[in-house]
Amino acid sequence: MSTFQGLLFLLFGASLLWMDYRALRSGWLPCGPNGFRGRLEFRKNEQPVRFWVMFALYGAGGLWLLVLALQLLAGQAAPLPLR
Repeated sequence: MSTFQGLLFLLFGASLLWMDYRALRSGWLPCGPNGFRGRLEFRKNEQPVRFWVMFALYGAGGLWLLVLALQLLAGQAAPLPLR
């Protein structure tokens, strides 16, 4: 189970960091649904504070997931319970 969780968290963490990397080029970050108006996006030139807050949250979450995944795969951390 720890191998599956480690690979899953590795994929999620890498995806978040890849989104951060792409946001530096494109200038926008997706942030989930916005009701009937489509999806919520933060653009660097229109909403710089929100963009950089989400950028930091995506980066911190991605790094945390990568570290947890590597610990799971190396046997340094216990897998999450399945209840």
